Amino acid sequence: MADVQTTGRPSRRRAIRNLATLIAGSPLLSLVDAGGNPVEAAQTAPGGQGGGRQGGGQPRGDRPPVITLPVYRDEIMKVINLHEFEDAAKKALSVAAYDYVAAGAGDELTLKANREAFGHYWVRRKIMVDTSKVDTSFELFGKTYDHPILLGPGGGKNIIAADGERLSALAAKKTKAIMVGGQVPMLADMGKKGEAPVWWGATLGEATQQQAVDFAKRSEDAGASALCITVDYPYTSARDRPSRDQWDPEWARTHVYGTSEFRIGFQAGMLDPYTPNLTWEWMKWVRPVTKLPIVMKGILTAEDAKLAVDNGVSAIIVSNHGARTLDGMGGTLDALSEVVEAVNGRVPVLVDGGIRRGGDVIKALALGARAILIGRPFLWGLAAFGQDGVQRVVELLQGELRIALGLSGAGTVKAVDKSFIRPAWKPYNRAMMSGSASR
Repeated sequence: MADVQTTGRPSRRRAIRNLATLIAGSPLLSLVDAGGNPVEAAQTAPGGQGGGRQGGGQPRGDRPPVITLPVYRDEIMKVINLHEFEDAAKKALSVAAYDYVAAGAGDELTLKANREAFGHYWVRRKIMVDTSKVDTSFELFGKTYDHPILLGPGGGKNIIAADGERLSALAAKKTKAIMVGGQVPMLADMGKKGEAPVWWGATLGEATQQQAVDFAKRSEDAGASALCITVDYPYTSARDRPSRDQWDPEWARTHVYGTSEFRIGFQAGMLDPYTPNLTWEWMKWVRPVTKLPIVMKGILTAEDAKLAVDNGVSAIIVSNHGARTLDGMGGTLDALSEVVEAVNGRVPVLVDGGIRRGGDVIKALALGARAILIGRPFLWGLAAFGQDGVQRVVELLQGELRIALGLSGAGTVKAVDKSFIRPAWKPYNRAMMSGSASR
């Protein structure tokens, strides 16, 4: 058949070939190769997680392959960012359980400040940089991990999902996320079966030397790779929402209100001691009895950061306990630089609080954080969709981090430094950004 009919109009075959050529040159849609042959759409790699190149699709000419995320059932895939998991969880939870996780202290000023702090900084993007190899891996305590996203400690997992502790651990294992805290006997058993993630033993501190030593030895023997002590919870805080709900802490175990062990966990104006006698003596008790790194969580000032290093901590987490203790403190991202400067590279600094987007992670890294922790987002994923929900939260955040690394000109986590950030509330001044010409 001729390419042109007697009328002079293009034949059907030629029209299709012209369309294929047009699509091939489009920067928006790459469905054919340079020869006009169709290219299959990117498919998720078996197993979903595959290191720095997970889920890669077919090569597109001289460009790197597409990196897609694992696919879950439809209702999970409809949730496309970390913010939306909260709404999904709220539909699945009782009012009391939702309020317990969601609530901040007091007027929740600090809860708002954690999120608002990310608006105090802008990313300084760099162009004409080869970012064809995007790498989210980072190093901590001499080991390399796939991404800098840790699951923070929290005791509410079994409150919002049956067997939530185990499901969270399985999700951490699947997504290669470090899990901070968890039930030690359970994690030890999972470790024997090869099911445990990399995890850290977590504590709010102990009142006596013997209790502190027992915690350290128990965690180390069970397979913990580090110990994390949270130091900002001497008393239970004033939280209006759980107080209004007459929250019963035993409900996490019994799932029944009004049991014989019933007591109100939060009550307006009630002073409820937890670890009010926790001092630097704890480090003197624990540091000599364990080889594990000790991470101190809950530091917000230069003075405490210096004391922590002087007392032998291996890393610091800048944290205000998810805004669940003292209301009126600023956002953790705003406190990060002060702590990083005080530490001066002697130990790694991590941060939590309000992180919801890949761009948030870039900002934290640029201000000096080695890694970040998330809390409520993965709990919302757990409440709404179980293990798959936790996995989806981590995978989405890592996916957005890849995008942010590629678009910012950093390309890799290791390349992000303070030249990638500036205060949003100050006039742009290149001289302010030391090291901005380093690339």
